[in-house]
Amino acid sequence: MTTSSTDLEASVTAAVQSAIAAYAQALDAGRTDDIAELFWSDGVAEIAGIATFEGQDAIREGFAGFAPTSPQLHLTGNTVVTSWSEKEATAVSNLAFFQRGEAGWAVQLVGRYDDTLRRQDGEWRFQRRVTTFLP
Repeated sequence: MTTSSTDLEASVTAAVQSAIAAYAQALDAGRTDDIAELFWSDGVAEIAGIATFEGQDAIREGFAGFAPTSPQLHLTGNTVVTSWSEKEATAVSNLAFFQRGEAGWAVQLVGRYDDTLRRQDGEWRFQRRVTTFLP
C-alpha cells in the first residue's frame, strides 16, 4: 500500500503544526528541557538580532534565560507548510506574544517563525527555527 501525495502532505502538515504548538506550550511554561528536545541534537534556534543557539545543550541553556517570570502566552497561527517531503518540511507562521500584567493581558510583540523540520525514525523535530520580530 502506498501513501498518496495528499495523505503525505496532510501527515506532514499535522506533524509540523504539532511541533509548533508543543514549542509554544513548553516556552510559555518555561520547560527548557522540553524545548531542547523538540530540536535535533545539531538543531539551531535563532532569535534574529538577539542570539543563535546551536545544539540541544545550547538551546536549553539559552532558553533558560527567557524563562517566564509572569504569565505569558505565545500564539502562533497562519502556519503555511511551504515545502515538504517524507523527511523534511519548511513552514512559516505568524506569532503574537502576550504577557499578563496588572491591567490584564497585553500584546508585547509580534513576529514570525521560519522553520525547517526533519523526520527521522518517524519523529519530526526542528532542524532550524528562526524567530523574527516585526516592528
